[in-house]
Amino acid sequence: MKRIEHNQNLILLRNSVIAVLLSVSTLFLLAVFVKGVKISERIKHFSIFEALTYFSIFFIVFLIDSFRTVFLSSFLGERFRFSKALENSVLGYFFSYVTPFSAGGQPFQIYHLSNSGMKTENASAIILTRWSNMLIFLSFSSTFLAFKYLRYIKTGIGFMDKVVWFIIVGSIVVSGVIVSSLLFPFVGNFVVNSLKRFLSSSLYRAVFRKDLSESVDKFSEWLKKFYSSIRKIWIEHPQIAIFDMSLGVLDLAVIFYVLYRAIENSSLIAGTRFRLSFFGLSAVFILLSYIVYYVPTPGASGGVEGGFFAVLSQYGSKSSVMRGILLWRISTYYFTILLGLVVLYFAYRRGDVFR
Repeated sequence: MKRIEHNQNLILLRNSVIAVLLSVSTLFLLAVFVKGVKISERIKHFSIFEALTYFSIFFIVFLIDSFRTVFLSSFLGERFRFSKALENSVLGYFFSYVTPFSAGGQPFQIYHLSNSGMKTENASAIILTRWSNMLIFLSFSSTFLAFKYLRYIKTGIGFMDKVVWFIIVGSIVVSGVIVSSLLFPFVGNFVVNSLKRFLSSSLYRAVFRKDLSESVDKFSEWLKKFYSSIRKIWIEHPQIAIFDMSLGVLDLAVIFYVLYRAIENSSLIAGTRFRLSFFGLSAVFILLSYIVYYVPTPGASGGVEGGFFAVLSQYGSKSSVMRGILLWRISTYYFTILLGLVVLYFAYRRGDVFR
């Protein structure tokens, strides 16, 4: 057990280092090889205090997320401390940032909430509700935004608009499947029946040392409780799901604002002008996220920096955009990884995770 825990810690540290190095390396390569980028001329204006200011703004996201967790858990009859919800939010972002495709955040949040005393079915309902709300908003908002703003993200790749449209349509389909699987119990029943039909009892027992029918029955019982929790949120009180979605949109607005403010301030220092409004940058951010966040690196590092620079540098000074993206990544990404490592250390020492 100690060896497994040690290996887990090493993997987390390795992924954290890889994520930061890929991010910094991408920005360095852009600064060196892209014509017109003279970040060295602006480095004297770089301020760690400015980065900390942006991080304090970004911290609002953790507070909003924590409120969402406490609110939904209270609605489902769970009493959950705000401090514990805040820990869950920070660690959720941390694991998103250090896992490929940013895929580890939600599974860890469910694990953390369950380990902290919340019923697993309620923890799953809360995190999957929040995730589904974000999928729904991004899928449908991007459909409307694409008609006006898709041309804003062209970077000399002729078929880029077709690729983005394909991804948007695919995301809407996936979102529909996910939401349907959450709302309609027959999907869960189909999964249970498929497990019974296609899994070999003897092979299952040999691998997991458990009886297949007993495991399937437990899973079936868990699904009933899970769908009961989901039904309370989505069917019986849909205003709860809508309210949670509005808070999720507010989360995104804070993230967009930090990037916008960092580039705007960098442009002001350089005496240049950034030609995108806050709404325009938000629209570009939503559409561009369908491309850059598919990079299979921890937290999509490298792809985010390169993709955003390639597009946003068309609307302002390259050096100013570079400085703004660097400050944005430091305040929302590097600092979050550092904070996550600290929070994870204390959670591990208390026995709340990996026990």
